[in-house]
Amino acid sequence: MKKMFPVLLLILLISCGGESADTETAASGWEVSAKVPVPVYTAPAVEEPFIAGLEASGIVEGAREAEVLSETSGLITAVNFEIGEYVESGDVLLKVEDRIPRISYESALRDFEAARIEFEALEKSFSTGGTSQLLYSQGRARLESARLRMEQARKSLEDTAVKAPFSGYISSRDPSIAVGSSIQPSAGVTHIADLSSYRIRISLGEDEISLVKPGDEAVVRVNALPGVDFPAMVRAVSPGSRTGGGRFPVLVSWSTENGESLKSGMSATVMIRPEYAGPPDLIIPAEALVRRDAQDYVFRIRDNGAEAVPVRILKSLGNRVSIAPVRGSDLLVEPGDQLIVTGLASMAPGDPVIPTPLGEDGQ
Repeated sequence: MKKMFPVLLLILLISCGGESADTETAASGWEVSAKVPVPVYTAPAVEEPFIAGLEASGIVEGAREAEVLSETSGLITAVNFEIGEYVESGDVLLKVEDRIPRISYESALRDFEAARIEFEALEKSFSTGGTSQLLYSQGRARLESARLRMEQARKSLEDTAVKAPFSGYISSRDPSIAVGSSIQPSAGVTHIADLSSYRIRISLGEDEISLVKPGDEAVVRVNALPGVDFPAMVRAVSPGSRTGGGRFPVLVSWSTENGESLKSGMSATVMIRPEYAGPPDLIIPAEALVRRDAQDYVFRIRDNGAEAVPVRILKSLGNRVSIAPVRGSDLLVEPGDQLIVTGLASMAPGDPVIPTPLGEDGQ
């Protein structure tokens, strides 16, 4: 019996130890930590308007751009443009053989002149009662018909010369556009871009569009030109969403100053600064949130340890989350609190950490 006492004592100790561990685990929804200091990154809670700036992407355009199309068919006799050249409004870019259209126009013009002279004589006779209403009406109808044929023939002749619709730079030329080639109606001739200023079309969501109005300041950052910011301005805000998807078009424009390297068609990001963005909220990064037992928490740094603070989410957009205290909780997140944003999957209250603010080591 004396030899069995140590064995029974050992069994009792093991049994009591196991019960203590189970009780500790069951009392909390957090995982038990090894209590080894863990390196983590942190980001601050800030108090500012929820939407301090609106960001969207789009494609850079010139002030005006147009695809120039042929409105006639025939043999190309002259091509007067090349990629990169500047052309003035009305410059002839391309000529199509015009012999038949010219003959048609000259014939239609003669018919119109004859109909006009005939109608002038009928008009004088009608005014003195020498011509009936029927003959007068028939004469006027012949004149209008001749005028229509003449105008159509003139347009066909004018269409043999494709002209620049406005001043700008030639940005494309189809390889098929060459002297001796044939062209058909609606065939693409070139693309012209007016680069006297630039613009970009973006779309904003229904939570953002109400904050934007014409005249708001903006900054355009072109992906191909890092480090260069173009001061811009909101020029137009759509009054509605035509797509039905809750997106609203916005037009932003800026001058060509310092834009020598900027090209139409480059992708860019626009940051709009609304004049009034609403009252300040307590904002945290979305990465700082962790959900345990149907409750949202953040971990803030306290005495080189992780303190769990319950929070209520008010609204979120992208990486920005507006929060409020949980009713009945004594713990409150305050502006300037450093919140842990990494390693949250295994984090537990009181865990020792080695905090590094984001950005201090290049991250």
